[in-house]
Amino acid sequence: MNRSTFAKLLERDGHKCLHCGTTEGLVPQHRKNRGMGGSKLRDVPSNQIVLCSGFNGLIEADATAASVAIAYGWKVEGLDAWELIPVYDVTAQGWFVLDDQYNRLAVTSGDYQNG
Repeated sequence: MNRSTFAKLLERDGHKCLHCGTTEGLVPQHRKNRGMGGSKLRDVPSNQIVLCSGFNGLIEADATAASVAIAYGWKVEGLDAWELIPVYDVTAQGWFVLDDQYNRLAVTSGDYQNG
């Protein structure tokens, strides 16, 4: 990922980790893994978020952290369409649907709640 793309993700996500709110050690996270060979089709803003490097590594190594990430939309598995699954922003205390123009739209329907 180039600096310009990461800067746009940082701007959209408030220059903080969606999981804990820190502004240190931020890295991009593919919500749905790129898979073997690294499919470029998944390199779109709606499939990328900003997390701290600590939690980013943890969700790939720890089943409990992965479950939390799935519950909050930070990780998407199986056949689920990432563009339809909102993400939870801990500091904003709200759910957001991401688009491919680096925007996020608040979800206010009450369909999504913590955990």
